[in-house]
Amino acid sequence: MDISQLRMLTAIYKAGSIVKAAKSVHCVPSNVTARMKALEAELGCCLLNRRDKGVELSAAGKHLLTHAEKVLEAFSEAQACFDDTQKLSGTLKVGGIDSFVSTRLAAIVAAFTREYPQVVLEITTGTCPDLVESVVEGRLDIAIVAFAPVNPKLTSHKIAGERPVLVHPQAWLQQGPLDLNNRKLLAWPEGCPFQAVALAWCKASLQGVETVVCGSWGGIMACVEQGIGMAVVPRGVYDNHRAFLNVMARDELVFPRVDHYLLTHKRASGHPVREGFAQQVCGASVPSI
Repeated sequence: MDISQLRMLTAIYKAGSIVKAAKSVHCVPSNVTARMKALEAELGCCLLNRRDKGVELSAAGKHLLTHAEKVLEAFSEAQACFDDTQKLSGTLKVGGIDSFVSTRLAAIVAAFTREYPQVVLEITTGTCPDLVESVVEGRLDIAIVAFAPVNPKLTSHKIAGERPVLVHPQAWLQQGPLDLNNRKLLAWPEGCPFQAVALAWCKASLQGVETVVCGSWGGIMACVEQGIGMAVVPRGVYDNHRAFLNVMARDELVFPRVDHYLLTHKRASGHPVREGFAQQVCGASVPSI
């Protein structure tokens, strides 16, 4: 089995005809037929159902097609990694938790694009579990999350984390001595390490706190600014929202730092574009796994 046979199989699926498929892969129909028969003999199964008006893939052929498409995509990425001038190029898909993307990623992207101007970056945000799954499944090349997943398919690099800070509406100070009991706590959904820090603190220190879930740091800060409740947020998020004049931070409360981790798939090790971006993020960090 080789790349050319997988290309032919994909072309047959798209064209529904040996003749049309041969044109798309720039060879004669007899060559396509011979290569497909050789592949069927190698695998010991029928890949094509030949009809009077064309050809369609058998069940085995469709199963092989799913793998062929992944192999061809990976092969194309490897070829696209270098352009005619030997400059690194291609597309790099990066995902990160909302707090990292909104507060720290811009400077990293700016430095990376100066060094790798031919690379196209696709950046998305998501929850930690979703980002981990996306790297495992190959939908993302790199992800930045706030916990170190235990997964044999992943490599994890510990990078600088953030220390959370409590924020609350300034108007609460006008109601007399500050009392944080029986208030609303705005927090991300379950699975967010910052939410875990906030809930642990409330359980140990306060009474009657009601949790209001919001999956956006910007939304959480806006709710605090409107007097809806308090929140435990990454320091960078608070610094980015200092224009919210009705929000106060309680720096005297010290919360444990939430470490961040850069994730890549182990099978992608050595890819120069991924390595270049990882170096921008990690600096001198050492792999933790």
